[in-house]
Amino acid sequence: MTLSRCLMTGLAALLFLVLSHVDAADCTHCETTAEDDALLSKVELLQTHLDLQKKPVDANSSKEEKSTEQLEDVVAAKLQEKSHNGALHPSIASLASEHLISFLDEVSLATGQGLSWPAWAEYFPTHGQGRVIGISGSICLLLFCYWITTLKEVPPMMRETQKGGPKDLRPISLEELKKHSHQGDLWMAVDGLVANLTDFATSHPGGVDLLLQHAGTEAAEPFHDVGHSEFALEQIQKRAVGILENVQVKGAIAIEKDTVMSRIFTKEDPYNVHKVLGFTVLSMYLYRIFVWCCQLAPPNADYAGFKPDLWALASIFIVEGLQVSSFIFTVPQNRPLSGPMIWQEWRAHNLIFVSRLTICFLGAWMVNRYNGMMGWGSWTQMTVNQLSVFAQMRLADLATAWLRDDTHETLVSTMPYWEHCPKWVESMFRTWYSMSQIYTTIVIIIAGPGMDLYFVMILPYQLYSVLMTFVRKGVISSRTCHVTYFWSLWQSWVCGFMMQSFRVFVQVQAFSIFCYCTRVYGLNKYVLWIGACTSLQLVMIKNWPIHSEQDVLEFPMFTVTILMWAILGAGLKFFSSVPLFDSRHARYVEARPKRVILRSKTKVSTNLYHLKFDFPWFFRWQGYSSGLQPGQHVKILCGNASQGRSTWNGHANLEVSRDYLSRSYTPINSSKDSTVDFIVKLYPEDAPGGFADGGRGSTKLCLEVKEGEEVWLSGPHGSKVYRGNGNFVVDGKLIKASTICALAGGSGITPVLSLLRQCREECRSSFAKPNAKHDLIKEFSIIHAMRSMDERLETTWYNPLAETGLAPHCTVTHLATGQKELTLKRSMSHREGMAYNYGKLTKDVIAEIFPPAAEDLVIILCGPKGFVDDVCQPLLRELKYSNVLTMW
Repeated sequence: MTLSRCLMTGLAALLFLVLSHVDAADCTHCETTAEDDALLSKVELLQTHLDLQKKPVDANSSKEEKSTEQLEDVVAAKLQEKSHNGALHPSIASLASEHLISFLDEVSLATGQGLSWPAWAEYFPTHGQGRVIGISGSICLLLFCYWITTLKEVPPMMRETQKGGPKDLRPISLEELKKHSHQGDLWMAVDGLVANLTDFATSHPGGVDLLLQHAGTEAAEPFHDVGHSEFALEQIQKRAVGILENVQVKGAIAIEKDTVMSRIFTKEDPYNVHKVLGFTVLSMYLYRIFVWCCQLAPPNADYAGFKPDLWALASIFIVEGLQVSSFIFTVPQNRPLSGPMIWQEWRAHNLIFVSRLTICFLGAWMVNRYNGMMGWGSWTQMTVNQLSVFAQMRLADLATAWLRDDTHETLVSTMPYWEHCPKWVESMFRTWYSMSQIYTTIVIIIAGPGMDLYFVMILPYQLYSVLMTFVRKGVISSRTCHVTYFWSLWQSWVCGFMMQSFRVFVQVQAFSIFCYCTRVYGLNKYVLWIGACTSLQLVMIKNWPIHSEQDVLEFPMFTVTILMWAILGAGLKFFSSVPLFDSRHARYVEARPKRVILRSKTKVSTNLYHLKFDFPWFFRWQGYSSGLQPGQHVKILCGNASQGRSTWNGHANLEVSRDYLSRSYTPINSSKDSTVDFIVKLYPEDAPGGFADGGRGSTKLCLEVKEGEEVWLSGPHGSKVYRGNGNFVVDGKLIKASTICALAGGSGITPVLSLLRQCREECRSSFAKPNAKHDLIKEFSIIHAMRSMDERLETTWYNPLAETGLAPHCTVTHLATGQKELTLKRSMSHREGMAYNYGKLTKDVIAEIFPPAAEDLVIILCGPKGFVDDVCQPLLRELKYSNVLTMW
């Protein structure tokens, strides 16, 4: 279809909509009465249906076909009688509608939607068939969900650790405990049990700052004062690394034996209003689903037993009251990464989504109460439903902008899963979560008159909030949460299937998949649903005043929707700066280990290797990225080559009993890239250099893992110190920077490269947002300290050709601290580009290379703890630099 045809179609539709509202009294030749107009509409409805579905009538024809032919003859006779009397004249609007409907009919036939279906596919389930479908479908669904809970996918190197049993915990002194008191290395003791909470810090529901207050100390009293449950103590025991020695634990309060009920009933709801409402609503959901599946609804009621009476109104208002009452509780602002737990953005979105379905339920109640199932009543219900969809999207966008601080988060695509969740189960769950949102929206915009499906579709939203709360309180596991939510979504789908013919089911699901795929590829959600809603509005207009599911099926939904997308896309292209396709980059990395596949391995210097990893196919297709922000890192799992050996590289082997090792690495590419890249330093066997046995993790990654093989990693670990657009969090304060200076030691250059790539990505994105250009980082100066110049990275790593002309301007100084000056000389000034120095890092070297201290200048420190704390920090304090950040 050419662009001109698309535009002509859009103009024809617009012309019809405008002219159809012209008062007939304004046209001198349009004197038809209200009765004639109604008759004309009925004739047009019937004629359109017969043109598309006309079949020869014979002795074997069904009663419905014979009655249709008889009705056609009667109406044709009446139409002829009216036309002879001169009481029926075509108006301008009706002529325009005839041309538009004729065109749509041609499109329908051309696209194959006018093809006939088998007779059995047209029939709706009988009462007995519906009961069989509902009961058998629900039982099969429950069995499938139970089977999923039995599945596990354990990384190979961790399979030997699943045997259980107590850990061998070593004694830890108070002095050693105090050394692990910062965010990159956070230990804490509770009742003498020392736990490594470094990885858990970003997942802590109370935030990392609360943990940092007690890091490196015995924190039994504040731990118990808060009222932590046995579940919290289990998390401490799970991460235990030793026993605090020679310290008398003072005033340790024994944990009271809590129960499930004590975790559910909290002080925030003293009168248990929320609990009573929740129990009532859950009972109503189960009752309505039971009535629906067993076909027990009374006469003159819908499938779930709803009638347009006050009881139905009371039911939906109780549901809405439950959602509003959830705001009396305090929940984390950001999503906890250790499991599916409720947070503020989810709660706000839940209120918006539930309110949307409440409005749809009330609309259906009004239509049934006042017999408005045709004409203006039906059109009003459809229009209100569709407007509620756009209102929901807009309000959800505002809530996200207000409450979300990570652009790589989405409500369902980045939901954490349980440990050892199989890859195919995760892919299936993620797909169905998103598909269900699409399916729910399609049901809403179609605007069926039944209250039942709107009510049942609220169940997953409210049930998932309860389940996430139970996960947070330790009542259920993450696996139980996901599987139960998965069941609720499928149960709504089973109920919907019971009320449809096979043809309706197939075409609605096909349209859902069609919309889902276009959304996955990034089509703007407003454009997506404007196209779909316009198609349904045209169905209503074409079949005015009565339209049915059959009319929707016969209408060329796919074709008209695509035409509308083309028209809207052209309008956005020429008249707006809003992109037709969104840039979506959901985070792939989770706290549990997940697979990545080695795509390529390149040696970039004497002992540095560039490793590029892909995500599994499903996640690449979905547009996932690592989602790791500057300051965050991952942990890669590998086998322990030193297992059973008491010493390694001349030192006591602290990992002698470990079956696998966990090594931290920082990606060097932007958080939006479709791969995750690392620079790994290989430590070969070098007895004079102190590595008689070599590195364990680096040898595995750089030499043993082959291209195409899988590696398991987890994350993100560490804190997000960079919030984007030049904003840094320094000592709890937000600093707006225009210049970044980085001091990197050895492999600490990788977090610096990650930050540089992120700044360049922001510059690239600013081309579509001119107002964002003043927020860009202007200068980026790096001092990379290393033992030998052989460890340096080439210029292309800092200023690649693909980033030519992008801010910030980057200058790099290589500082070889363990090598005398030989042949390499300073090639240019520090402010022009690449430079080489030899010797120790001193105050004079920093002062020569970095600009003077300023409010809009931030210093980044990366490298070994001794390099950061003992070398860099004292020098920077002497030079009066105040905005100093450490990225471990």
